Amino acid sequence: MFCDCCAENEAALEMGIDEKRVSPMDVIESHPGNYVYDVKLKCPLDNLMEALDTADTELTIIGDVRGSVVSDWNENNPPSRQIGMYDRIVKVDGVQCPGTKEVVKLLTDKIASGVPITFQRPQERTVTVERTARLGMNLNYRKGGHSKPWIASIEESATERCLIDQWNKDHPHQKVAVHDRVISVNGQTLSASETVEKLRTASGTLTIKLVHFEL
Repeated sequence: MFCDCCAENEAALEMGIDEKRVSPMDVIESHPGNYVYDVKLKCPLDNLMEALDTADTELTIIGDVRGSVVSDWNENNPPSRQIGMYDRIVKVDGVQCPGTKEVVKLLTDKIASGVPITFQRPQERTVTVERTARLGMNLNYRKGGHSKPWIASIEESATERCLIDQWNKDHPHQKVAVHDRVISVNGQTLSASETVEKLRTASGTLTIKLVHFEL
C-alpha cells in the first residue's frame, strides 16, 4: 500500500485499515554510527520468520522481539549482542543480502543447522518542522499488517518547498532517507494507516520520530 503524505487530495485517503498492534519495544537502544554485530542462530525457519518484518522487500528487520528465538538469544548474551527491535539483517553466513528474497533463501538453506547472521542497529532520529508547506515524503506500508510505514521517496524542493528535503539540507547529520521507518508522530505511536493519516492532516508543529538505517 502506497500513500503520498504530501498530497492534499482524495486519492491519499485510499489507505484501507490495518491491524493496530504496537510493539512494547518501539524505543531502540541508540548507537552512534554504523553499529553492527554478529549472532549465530539455530532454529526452525518458521520460528525466526515470526520475528522478522519483511514488509519492505528491500530491507529485512526485526519486527517482534517477544518470540522464543530472539528472547532466548538475548537472555544468554551481553547487551552489545542482543537482538533489538528494528535491527536489520545485512549478512547471512557472511553473504551480503540486498533484499528480503535473498535473506529468506539463505536462511531456508542454513538456519536449521545453525548460521551466523550480521545485524545492523538503526539510529533513532527526530524531525521537527512547522507545517508551512508540503512534507514531500511518500510513505509505503503493508495493508493489514502491523509494520511501521517506511519512506518510499523524498521529493526535492524544486518548483516548491518540501519540508523533509529542506530538513535534510539543514541537518545533514540528522537527515532521513528512503527505507527509514516512522515510529511516532507528535509523541503518538499509531498503526500504519493512522500514522499516514496523521502526517497528511496535521498542522502546526510536527514532530516525527523515525529509525534510520545506514545503507
